[in-house]
Amino acid sequence: MDVAMQLRRVTRAALKPHALLLFFCGAILVWTAAMPFRRAFLFAEFDYNEGWNLYNTQKVALDQPLYPATYAWTAVNYPALSFHLVAFLGRFTHEYLFTARVLSLAGLCLSALFAAAIVKYITRSGTAAWLTGCFLIAWLCAAADAYVGTDDPQILAQAFFMAGLFVYLRGGRQGWAIEASALLFVVGGNIKHNLIEFPLAVLLDLLISAPRRALRFAVSGGLLVALSIFLTQRIDGAAYVSSMLAPRSYSFADGVNLMLLLPTYSPLPALVALAAAWLCWKLPERRVLALLLGYALVVDTIFCGGSGVDINGFFGMLVAMVLICGVFAAESTKLQLTYKDVMIPILACFARKDGKPNYNWKAKSIGGIRFSSPVIAFSILFLSLAVPMIHSGNARVDLSFAANREAANRFSTEVAYLRQQPGPALCESMLRCAYAGKPYIYDPFNATRFIGQGKLDANVIIDGIKNHSYGAIQMYNSVDDKLADPEPQMSFSIPILQAINQYYRPGLDNEDGTIYLPR
Repeated sequence: MDVAMQLRRVTRAALKPHALLLFFCGAILVWTAAMPFRRAFLFAEFDYNEGWNLYNTQKVALDQPLYPATYAWTAVNYPALSFHLVAFLGRFTHEYLFTARVLSLAGLCLSALFAAAIVKYITRSGTAAWLTGCFLIAWLCAAADAYVGTDDPQILAQAFFMAGLFVYLRGGRQGWAIEASALLFVVGGNIKHNLIEFPLAVLLDLLISAPRRALRFAVSGGLLVALSIFLTQRIDGAAYVSSMLAPRSYSFADGVNLMLLLPTYSPLPALVALAAAWLCWKLPERRVLALLLGYALVVDTIFCGGSGVDINGFFGMLVAMVLICGVFAAESTKLQLTYKDVMIPILACFARKDGKPNYNWKAKSIGGIRFSSPVIAFSILFLSLAVPMIHSGNARVDLSFAANREAANRFSTEVAYLRQQPGPALCESMLRCAYAGKPYIYDPFNATRFIGQGKLDANVIIDGIKNHSYGAIQMYNSVDDKLADPEPQMSFSIPILQAINQYYRPGLDNEDGTIYLPR
């Protein structure tokens, strides 16, 4: 009898609306994260930068300088720490690509933990905290899946910036917390440098509340930045600073357009965060989140005007929105809104007794689930992730799995084909060249950028093409398509493309691109 009663209690608890909604949120999390987490362990290229990061990690492992000169055929415009970290771990794993991908997944999980910790500290709501962390994972997997589980340091750096923000808040914005948060920000900046809205938000928050502490934060952070620059120049090359500041083509209008396009990927979380920012601004202990969102709107828009910057330029904004959504979900409990509060007055209008509304008519048959619960708020936010999932084409996870497996098969075939060709190769997909054992001689994006600026001479590559110095040249699409594209995404300059068309012929062609061989 006792067992039966316990079973009934467990069953009733499992059927409670909040438990069902938690299950629903978990199902959405699995739906969004399944594809990028599983894809991370496939032998294929899923982001252009993967080959570039792998080649630079190999340079570090071979004790070759990353920044020997500002303008080079294999330039580096990322900080060095991520390459050193993957090279170090590669001594134990004997593999760089999947080591970096696991670090990306670890960075995402750490980001979620720190997001939960920040919301828990600010709101004291454990439910809102854990749902905030889960929502961060789900949103990034749905709206920015190209950066989840790939060989790119962006998400790993994000974890350190979020750790710095948590330490700043947890330490009461004073004492050791100022230096510790500055240290974490500098470490994150040495992994990937474009999340500067985090230290800027902390600095302005301190300027508003305690100017002397702001000076202390700025001085400690400045000294740590200077030390990191000094060490990087000594270890990785004297051209570090000039390489990081090398100019690229820029359009502020492109940054604005991308910023305006972002809410269309996930409209509801963006609108909730923008509308609820005042919940953070009005209280000093939360103000830094509103400042983070404000700075992100400005800084990310400016950064995204540069060529080669994608949605990763808005990661600071995405994180700020998630944190504010978590605060909003926790604060909504003060609304004390229930189904009864909303539905009974409406339904009672249709049931009258003695000419007056009978408010007790539906009271016994309508439950008392609180709309104001963080679970209710987050279930709606999780449901809204269907929009970016449909937009990215990943709504059918089974079809995405099948497409990724086919891409992995083609990747292996192309790597084997490139390996068979003698001599060096030019590859738009540098990961294919790397696994084919080809030396790192050409970085398509940066080389084309510097050729356009007159810093490098395209004739060096053209002469090699004329002399058939390259055993193969790999491209994502054909030369004819690139030359015919009115708005090409250039990885080879026009004269180089024309030389390839004249002196090389297609050897292997599939939906992933074309590999050219000497005529």
